[in-house]
Amino acid sequence: MKNIYKILLILLIICGSVFLLNTDTSFAKKKKKGPVQLDIQTRDGFHITGQLDIPKNASVKNRVPLVVFLHSIGKDSNEWGTFPSEINSGLGVATLAIDFRGHGKSIINKNSKKVYWQYFKTAEFKKYPYDIVDVLKDIKEHYPEIDTSKIAVAGTSLGANMGLMAGSLGINAKTIIMFSPMLDYKGYDLRLSIVKYGNHPLLFIVSKKDSYPYSSCLELIKFAQGKKLLKVYPWGGDGIKLLKFQPDCKPLIKNWIKESLIDKNAKSKH
Repeated sequence: MKNIYKILLILLIICGSVFLLNTDTSFAKKKKKGPVQLDIQTRDGFHITGQLDIPKNASVKNRVPLVVFLHSIGKDSNEWGTFPSEINSGLGVATLAIDFRGHGKSIINKNSKKVYWQYFKTAEFKKYPYDIVDVLKDIKEHYPEIDTSKIAVAGTSLGANMGLMAGSLGINAKTIIMFSPMLDYKGYDLRLSIVKYGNHPLLFIVSKKDSYPYSSCLELIKFAQGKKLLKVYPWGGDGIKLLKFQPDCKPLIKNWIKESLIDKNAKSKH
């Protein structure tokens, strides 16, 4: 009888070890570094998708800042091309590129129906900044290796407007980079948003030939309260096209992010 108990005890130990091993392996898979596809439900049940890329050296003890990339209307997160990866590897930060609701893969509402931005009214566009807030809240809860108190936002056209709006809602954005923002678009007047955003760095990037965004930048920068820079190119197209046609645009953004997130982070440790 004693031998039977011993055998049962050994079997229990083996089974428990296998269970713990599988649990650890499963957890490791979930926390695997590198690109992760996100599907996050917002406060109204809409599914927002995106790609989160976390550096391999990131950990709870070595938390990294986050750079968020926001696209223009009618596009999706792929509009930024390989630039998020360049920022990720070059600066050692986590990057997030999301699809706005009604764009890309973010087309499923709370009723599991597909909806598209072409049919949205102004009220639906006004939910975009809150979608960004909800996505970042989810990341804060599930990815402790990301320091969500240190966020930079880069947006183009619609994304520039929505990034600033989200910044005015208190997402801990230490800087916002705006390609071709528009003073009044989809029911927003950005002057109030800049005031609410407060004493934080703002980088405006625009082509002089892109008339409305150019005039918008001239007006908006008057309301910026922190460090600010308006980079005007004589040509190069609107929004994200400036990354392609203006060679110094990428290093300008990289240095701006580095000064706003990385250098300040290093100084605070001394």
